Amino acid sequence: MNLPELSAVILVLFISALTAFKTKSLDLKAVILALILGFLVYYLGGIPAFTALVVFFLIGEITTKYSRKKLNSPHETRTINNILGNSGIALLSLIAGIPIGFYGAISSALSDTASAEIGMLSLKKPRLITDLNKRVERGTDGGITSLGLIAGAITAVILGLVHYFFYFNFNALIAISIAGFSGTIIDSILGAKFERKQKLNNNQVNFIAGLCGAIIAVALGIYFQII
Repeated sequence: MNLPELSAVILVLFISALTAFKTKSLDLKAVILALILGFLVYYLGGIPAFTALVVFFLIGEITTKYSRKKLNSPHETRTINNILGNSGIALLSLIAGIPIGFYGAISSALSDTASAEIGMLSLKKPRLITDLNKRVERGTDGGITSLGLIAGAITAVILGLVHYFFYFNFNALIAISIAGFSGTIIDSILGAKFERKQKLNNNQVNFIAGLCGAIIAVALGIYFQII
């Protein structure tokens, strides 16, 4: 490993973990897991994958804190299960040697986070994704807004641009962006069909949506002959 690069990665991990713990966005066990996850992502995927993970963390935290401040709502402390639900498939994709799956899963997780948080700021009540004629209360599982969908699409593209910055592959940018946005749509459908009925919890829905994002990214990668 490149020593200066490794030192920079460790510094970023340390600062991120300390910030997350001090602001109570992660509990202690989650902070430890996040440190391990961050190092494994760097070890398996290099600086490009690590950068994508950092972008996911930063934008996810910024959108969450911004929306909670506007709504005067507390930012819940995330646990190990939250991290596994959002990042588990991404890490498994790297372990399996499928980098495009990693980016698809992380793009899906970020798109879903931004869509949910920014969507709650919409002036109009959400519509249930499985019945667009039905208005539901803010925060309802499966509820979508135009504002939230736009935020989800933009952040999915941002993750695609992270990959493009390192590899200059336009087809991969398209694949990751589509996978990420598709993931948040699937998350909303699962939320409406299963989470509202308490057949799945939020972390399980996130995990499945991340899996779908990874699969879509891989499928598009094969179609575009990226992999």
